[in-house]
Amino acid sequence: MVIKREDISAVVLCGGQGARLHGQDKPLISVESRRIIDYLLERLAPQVGRIFLSCSRNVALYEAIGHAVVVDCEPARGPLAGIVEAMQSITSPWMLTVPGDVPFLPTTLVSRLSADAEKHGVAVPIVDGQRENLFLLSNLARRQELAQFYEQGGIAVKYWLEQIDSQPTDLSDIASCFLNVNTPANLNELKQTLESSA
Repeated sequence: MVIKREDISAVVLCGGQGARLHGQDKPLISVESRRIIDYLLERLAPQVGRIFLSCSRNVALYEAIGHAVVVDCEPARGPLAGIVEAMQSITSPWMLTVPGDVPFLPTTLVSRLSADAEKHGVAVPIVDGQRENLFLLSNLARRQELAQFYEQGGIAVKYWLEQIDSQPTDLSDIASCFLNVNTPANLNELKQTLESSA
C-alpha cells in the first residue's frame, strides 16, 4: 500500500557547498533555461503533501520558489544537520528527504519505497549496489531516533543506517534517475540528456 501523499512532508537538501563545481549552489544552476531544482520539484511535488527547502545560502532565492524554507545553520556538519533542523518544522506522519541536485528524481520514489517504509519505519534505496543514504522515507519514530543519533554526536546518515541495520529497497532498474550533479562531468551529462530528449 502506497503511503498517502498528504501524510508526507519532503525535505530537499540544498545546503551543499558545491566544492567540485567551483562553489556554485548546485540546485540553482540553470541547464536548458531551467534550474536543477525546478526539474526536481516538478517530479517531487505530485508525490508529497508539503515541501521544505533546507539551505544555508541564497535564502531569498529559495524563498522565491514558493515552498517553506528552513535555514541550515551548521552546513559544515553535513546533510544530517540540515535534516535534523528541518524535522522541527514537520508535523506529518512521514518525512521524505532528497538531495537538491537530482534533476531526474524518480517519479515513483514514494510508491517504490512505501512497502519497506511501512514495514521497517524507514526505507532507503540501493542502486547498483550503492545505498543512496539521503533518500529517506521515515516515520515519526524513526525520525526521533535519527535526531537522537545526531544529538549524541552522529555525523552522517549512512552511519545511522548501518547502526539500525536497515534493509535497502533495490531501485537499480531506474538507476539513471539518481544522477546527481556533483562535478562538471555530471553537469555535462545532464546537458546532453536534456538536449537529446528535447
